Order: sequence, then structure tokens, then C-alpha cells
Amino acid sequence: MSHSSFYKDEWFLDSNASTYFTPFESDFVNMILGNYDWVETANSRPLLFIVTSSTILIEHEIFNPKKKTTKVTVSNL
Repeated sequence: MSHSSFYKDEWFLDSNASTYFTPFESDFVNMILGNYDWVETANSRPLLFIVTSSTILIEHEIFNPKKKTTKVTVSNL
């Protein structure tokens, strides 16, 4: 079921994932630069070399289709 939203960005999050990735420096709350080695994603190719670790806060909507209500919350990744 579709509903309108004032958010322009899209994220697809896997609730079973142990790590999340973004190429956009502006998404980070703070950054800890380092050598975090290569990681393999579900795609497995290409491998990704991780150079920073940080927290990302995402403000998003949660839509309840039964009640047709929307609430805004912030998730910490």
C-alpha cells in the first residue's frame, strides 16, 4: 500500500544485517577513520574496503496501514 511522504531520500534496511553501509560522508553523525579491512556484502562482488566507522541517525516514517496513521521516529544505526 502506497502513501505520500515528505522524505526525498530512500534507504533499504535489512533488519538481519550486522552492518550498514553508506558512501555519503554527510550521513554520519561523527566519523572514526581507520583501516577496517575488506568486507563482503550479500552481493559478494566487489568487496568493499571500509575506511571509517560511525553512527548514522535516520529520521523516518512508520506507516500503519490498518489505522492509516503515520508517526515519525529516529533510528540509530
